[in-house]
Amino acid sequence: MFWKKRAIKENERYFLASLKIYFEAHHFIRGNTFGKYLIFSGIFFLIFFTISIKLVINGLNSFEPFIIENFTDTILRFVNVSEEQIKEGIQTFFWLLEYAINSNKDSIFAFVFMILGTPFFSFISSKTEEIVSGVRYQFRWRIFFKEIKRGFSISIRNSFKQFGLILIITLLSFIPYFNIITPFLTFMVNAYFYGILMTDYSLERRGINVKESQIFYNKHKSQMLGIGLGFMFLLLVPVIGWFIAPTYALVAAYFNLKQILREDYKSETAPLK
Repeated sequence: MFWKKRAIKENERYFLASLKIYFEAHHFIRGNTFGKYLIFSGIFFLIFFTISIKLVINGLNSFEPFIIENFTDTILRFVNVSEEQIKEGIQTFFWLLEYAINSNKDSIFAFVFMILGTPFFSFISSKTEEIVSGVRYQFRWRIFFKEIKRGFSISIRNSFKQFGLILIITLLSFIPYFNIITPFLTFMVNAYFYGILMTDYSLERRGINVKESQIFYNKHKSQMLGIGLGFMFLLLVPVIGWFIAPTYALVAAYFNLKQILREDYKSETAPLK
């Protein structure tokens, strides 16, 4: 019981510390003329938001008749049901998918934006470390594309996990009374994965591979959640949040990582008591 209370307090401390780092990120952004980056990401955010969800919904509506027409006979070979039941099942699946998208369209849009925005996010993260460390990173196409590849890989893999969990939560929302907490669960799931995405750019520059990074994220769930929640809270600010959230989260994630590595180093080198 004592261990559990201690773990809860530790997680609470890390979580609050991660959120406080956004104030440090704010001072850094104001002092280093990052305004142009906020404008760029915000405009991209706005344009992409106006077309992305509509295109996805229209795509699903166009894809549904194609699946029914071309795959109904194939499915009938493997299951002992009528053709009408197969069609109803496919229609139900697409309805559920569309319902999940409409119910969580802000979340879905955001993690699609995380994938497409990988080159920009990699640049902001590198620029932040360059200013803080004083070490100027020489631009090399090979390294740049390596970062982009890693960013795409992490973003796509985590986005599928994220969407899978959101879909499960959407299914649970049909259970009476459970729908009261499903918005909160969706919010927390999104926050955790956004914290990972924002932090991974800094980890990659330190030569930490994907497998090692997963161990790192599992060890520091509270910090990842704190960074992700800061990002989510900023997104809730109408319009302005879309401009500032990505850059603020990337800068905060870098400062957060520095703090984690410093504390991990102290705990590893501290004498045993």
